[in-house]
Amino acid sequence: MIKVYFTGGPACPSACGVAERCQRAIEDIPRLLQPPECPQSIPSVSPVSVEPQELSPPQLLEALVSVVATLGDVMATVTGPHRGVRRCAPPKLLHAALRIFTWSLRKGLEHPGVPSLGDPGVPSLGQALATLGATPGATWADVRAAGSAWRELVAACEERWKQLVEEITKLRDACEDAALAWARDQQDKATHRGTAGDNLAATAQQLMVALDRDKEASVGATRDAQVAMATNEAMGEAVVATRQARAAIRRRHWAEVALEPLQRLVDACDRATEFISYMECQLRDTEAALEGTKEASPNVPEDLVAKVAKFEQLWEASARLFKHHLLGTLGDIHDLLLSPYSGHGGPGGAGSRAVAEQCQKAIEDVPRLLWGQ
Repeated sequence: MIKVYFTGGPACPSACGVAERCQRAIEDIPRLLQPPECPQSIPSVSPVSVEPQELSPPQLLEALVSVVATLGDVMATVTGPHRGVRRCAPPKLLHAALRIFTWSLRKGLEHPGVPSLGDPGVPSLGQALATLGATPGATWADVRAAGSAWRELVAACEERWKQLVEEITKLRDACEDAALAWARDQQDKATHRGTAGDNLAATAQQLMVALDRDKEASVGATRDAQVAMATNEAMGEAVVATRQARAAIRRRHWAEVALEPLQRLVDACDRATEFISYMECQLRDTEAALEGTKEASPNVPEDLVAKVAKFEQLWEASARLFKHHLLGTLGDIHDLLLSPYSGHGGPGGAGSRAVAEQCQKAIEDVPRLLWGQ
């Protein structure tokens, strides 16, 4: 059909065929606008709302590891040599901000374990339930007191994670603003070529013209000294302006480089908060069940015992995950950010590879940790 527009005229059969097809297409528009009928063999499906699925205990622990692994990616992005990237070092403030976040993340991941599971820490709610009826003097009030202690601990962890998300989000936003400014500067270069170096050249040219005029006027050595002083002052100002411009470009350039992994880190932190949300939900259900218990009855509902055992085991597994894996990995990330040009960081650097390998081992160890081994 397209060929007709180049080879066929209005009177040729091909052109007439095109006109007829177009007319039929116009006549068929009302039918096409009607909703199609569902064939008998394909049942009509009503739209359903897609809700986020609850993460399983292994996935909750893997989400914690993912935060550390993604922080390792950010570290690798802003340290070490980068091929194909402008030869300018990332600003020290970016390294400092990431070191502060690394320390905050350590505090967010660190928490006490469960005494009955081998680690001194928050009172075991499961142990309190087990002693009820088996130990003289044990009451449901003791069980509820243990539940309140858990509530305070989880609430404190939840607050730390909120601060973590806010902290990394602010850093992401700052880098995004700087990256946008850097992109605008790149566009402006096409229309505004005046740089500090250009200003220096223009100033020098003006001074040369002024010098020639002074020579013609034969004002003598006093005028020459004034010209030399003005030249030195202009050159000093140009050098300062050039350094400031280069520093601004460097900050904005590395902000753009770090923006993508920082966004992934924000997403990873958001996902990791599901761990605390899960613990908070389990505790809320447990406290609701405790409110309905009778003080005189030593019988403990089996479903309550199972629920408590499940979330205490997950809590203990996360404590061991931090102690055995993530604590050391965060220390390595902090050291690499402290010495970003040691040669161990950067994409593919020995330190960056070690961080990635340690996170992989942590994920592989999740099933064993959940079994309490």
